[in-house]
Amino acid sequence: MITIKEQEILEEVYKGSRRAKMDIHSLLPKVYDEELALDLNRQAAGYGRMEEQAENELLHSGIMPESIGLFERTRRWAGIQASTALNISTCHIADLVGQTERDNLEKIEDVLRESSPMKSRAWELAEEFRQFEKENLRILSSYQS
Repeated sequence: MITIKEQEILEEVYKGSRRAKMDIHSLLPKVYDEELALDLNRQAAGYGRMEEQAENELLHSGIMPESIGLFERTRRWAGIQASTALNISTCHIADLVGQTERDNLEKIEDVLRESSPMKSRAWELAEEFRQFEKENLRILSSYQS
């Protein structure tokens, strides 16, 4: 069994990974820079692994992870389409993905700040997620002018 705080951490890792993966998949058809496309595919695969790990931890504890609702999925997709309607430059795409990752990083840090450090799989996964986000932001910053 996991504590409420561990559940919150795992749910945030799950949602953050899912959001980032969904945004990347929405943007990939618009990417014409091969290096950025490879980096985004690598990031999507990493988010998929983290999403799966968080989901497995939650399911193992008997908790069904909350999926992203239809309204939010539609809103995110429409926002991406509007943001890229007139500008699909490499630096703009990298900035859009970076914005999602900065939001995810801020959310996971807020959740971690609210709970005390613990030795648990949830905390380890959250730290791994934070480091992955930071590395992705570093990589994406190389595409921005």
